[in-house]
Amino acid sequence: MNKYSAIVLGMGPTSLALVRALGRKGIPVYGIGLAKCELALSSRYCKAIGIADPRCEPEKMLDLLVEFGRDNHNDNKLILYPTGDECVAFIGDNYELLSQYFSFSKLNQQIAELFLDKGKFYNACIKYELPAPIAFLPKSVEELNYIASSIKYPCIVKPKYYHKWAMKHGLVKGIVCRTSAELLAVGDDYCEGLNQFIIQEILDGPETDIFVVAAYYDRNSVPYGIFVGNKIRQYPVGFGTTTMMRTANKPELVALSNQFMQKIGYQGLCDIEYKLDHRDNKFKIIEINPRLGRWYGIVEAAGHDTIYYSFLDLSNQPIPQVEKETKEVTWALTSRDFPAILQSKQWSLFSAIRSYSGPKTWCIWAKDDIKPFFAYFGEMFVKGFKHYCRFGKNAK
Repeated sequence: MNKYSAIVLGMGPTSLALVRALGRKGIPVYGIGLAKCELALSSRYCKAIGIADPRCEPEKMLDLLVEFGRDNHNDNKLILYPTGDECVAFIGDNYELLSQYFSFSKLNQQIAELFLDKGKFYNACIKYELPAPIAFLPKSVEELNYIASSIKYPCIVKPKYYHKWAMKHGLVKGIVCRTSAELLAVGDDYCEGLNQFIIQEILDGPETDIFVVAAYYDRNSVPYGIFVGNKIRQYPVGFGTTTMMRTANKPELVALSNQFMQKIGYQGLCDIEYKLDHRDNKFKIIEINPRLGRWYGIVEAAGHDTIYYSFLDLSNQPIPQVEKETKEVTWALTSRDFPAILQSKQWSLFSAIRSYSGPKTWCIWAKDDIKPFFAYFGEMFVKGFKHYCRFGKNAK
């Protein structure tokens, strides 16, 4: 094993950008998959350590990491990366023990909770003056009745902890309510757990009003490899994950991001999402993920070594002081983008085809690493079957 190595938690599509960015630099990458079918386990740039899902097998994942750390950390610098919220929470819960063997971003329980708990995150936005859509944190049915009579509709009821919600309810990010009656009905369904939800206004406008910021913040919260992208489509339409993104230039969003991350003393990769509020023509924060996003492949394709900079800093190596010009490029996850096109009323066939013009990079496909492309279809089949077994039968 080389002197420096990366260990990745979660080997789904989100991990591919990380695995490839470091693997192409000649850095050994090891991965723990949450399931056997995850596509990045087949990447030429990664060697599997084992399989464990921290949501239901936290002890197994911890045992795998501790064993690997004990065997390898004396002569090597081991850099640990989470690629999903469940992995961020796992690191926060086991921060002290993992710190004995691995180097990773500042993801103690307090920092992890700040980003994973949407209620705490909203309160932090208010405290540090980061513009955000109006939200309410109900604690009782009485408070819910007041909210129902005062909030702007439509609104969305979101779980405070999405990764926990997804285990029971699938990939739906929240419940959209168009009237007070619908909101109160949701309250009746979850009256014993109202304090586990946040009720937030919905900003009108298409996906193209959404912009993202990627960067690595070092231990002094200095940003490196800053990238700005414009979301073109997402699936499901309205509240989903990105299926197409294009490079953009929004310096005001970079400034907002830097101010907030420096105030909270953040260190690590991030995925920061904003949406334009047409009522005041200002951008409002949607969410911040304390990790890379699935679309991070566009960051490297656009000319930024953001992921590599994180590895250098976490292994106590200097980051090059070089400002790189952003290349124009479009990123797509076509298997989910086609359903997004069909579901959206915004895109005609001609405009959808035209959106694929110009330089492109793909979430799954890569000429130098083709096995994950074929493994992806197997992963989608397995996940689709499990989703049907868990939720489809109940819906009938």
